[in-house]
Amino acid sequence: MASTLDFIIIGLFGLALLAAGFYASHKIKNNTDFALAGRNIRFPLLLGTLIGTSIGAASTLGKAGKAYEIGISLFLATMAYAVGLFLFGLMAPAIHRAKIWNVPDALFLRYGSAVRLVFAITMMLSVTALFGTQLIATGLAITSVMIDINITYSEAIIAAGVIMVIYTILGGLLAVAYTDLIQTVIMLVAIGVLLPVYIISDLGIELTMSNLAPPENNFWGGLTPIYIISIIIIDLLFSLIDPSLWQRAAAAKNPQVIRKAMFVTSGIYVYWSFVIVFLGTIASHILPDLANSSGGVDAAIPELILLYMPVGLKGLCLAAMIAIMMSTADTALLIAGTCFSRDIYRPFRPLANDATLLKVTRIVITIIGSLGIVFALYMQNIFELVLLSTAIFVSGAFVPTMAALFWHKATKMGAIISSSVAAISVIVLYALKMSDLLPSYIEPIIVSMSLSLVLMIVISQKTYDPKFATLRLLDFPSKKPQKQGG
Repeated sequence: MASTLDFIIIGLFGLALLAAGFYASHKIKNNTDFALAGRNIRFPLLLGTLIGTSIGAASTLGKAGKAYEIGISLFLATMAYAVGLFLFGLMAPAIHRAKIWNVPDALFLRYGSAVRLVFAITMMLSVTALFGTQLIATGLAITSVMIDINITYSEAIIAAGVIMVIYTILGGLLAVAYTDLIQTVIMLVAIGVLLPVYIISDLGIELTMSNLAPPENNFWGGLTPIYIISIIIIDLLFSLIDPSLWQRAAAAKNPQVIRKAMFVTSGIYVYWSFVIVFLGTIASHILPDLANSSGGVDAAIPELILLYMPVGLKGLCLAAMIAIMMSTADTALLIAGTCFSRDIYRPFRPLANDATLLKVTRIVITIIGSLGIVFALYMQNIFELVLLSTAIFVSGAFVPTMAALFWHKATKMGAIISSSVAAISVIVLYALKMSDLLPSYIEPIIVSMSLSLVLMIVISQKTYDPKFATLRLLDFPSKKPQKQGG
């Protein structure tokens, strides 16, 4: 149970986040400052916000819960995202030089306004669900550790959601970056170092290693090869079109800074993943009845905090858990707001000034925050929810985005058809899978991505006309590409 000191630490953490928002708000002069922090984020701040954004509910509570069920082998199955972070580091300088804000921006530059509108709506739906899953994890963390003062799950979600909305509205990306830096330091120290040390000290090296060993003749813990492949595909492809990474690439001070920060983030993500899978696997031995608790297996880490951490450090660890969720959730809010104002509102109101766009952005952040709170109050199962929303986004956006960057024959018609068919197919297939109507050897993401790639190639080849072609984005290293022809 948490002590008065723990509650004081948690309270100070919340105040620090709000203070960062107020501080950053004085530096916001226009929508570019709000969305991209003036394109001037330097290495330490950029690294903190990249790590904080990459390590969210799914890669912490969700992954620990899955490791509780699967075992240590889950670590290998989820390494694809770290590989993707490294690959994005190679691609990010080109995004920065082209001054691309986000994925819909890139698609507009290559394919036109209609494609941008479709993808902007898809992305907003995806990040709203993402924000909701972070709140689910926050609610689990708070109610698990603050059980003695009777804070309900609903109260925890609402309070956390309101705080996130307030400091994001106040300071935009700069506030998010400052709070991410604070949150990253806390969670790496508390969850990444102190909690494993206390557990190993109590169990001893020999028992710890024994608990980590995968079951005989069942190394993958029941995961099928096709399911493992689907996780790898989703994580790897999403990392290359992750809206939060594109936003950070645009906001970096220069291309060298974003490349360096991405490489370091990739390495830290590997370490974090191992720690989280370690904690989930250990929890399956220490807390064998956790699946029957109110929080389920997703509460593995909060329960370990209660069991092993001393007074004071419980509060620090809870602050770290809240930090993990907030660092991804605030980014989801910011992306949703700026995406709406720039990619949906502005095309219909081309004469809107910057002050109006900033106002619209803040209003949408408030609306998305409210919708995310409602989503979190009625949904559960973090890992699978994030996997589903990510799969839908990847299916619709990955192939057209990569083609916009790298393939000179990509066309608008190819992008629209490949995206639409892939997104619809993955939704239908997941619905069949959840209803146990899909054979186990078929994974929705594999089918949808195959359809997307084939259709993009075939339709683009059929509709490509050199007279109306647009240059691929990588051919414009220092300025936005301009359309050739009509």
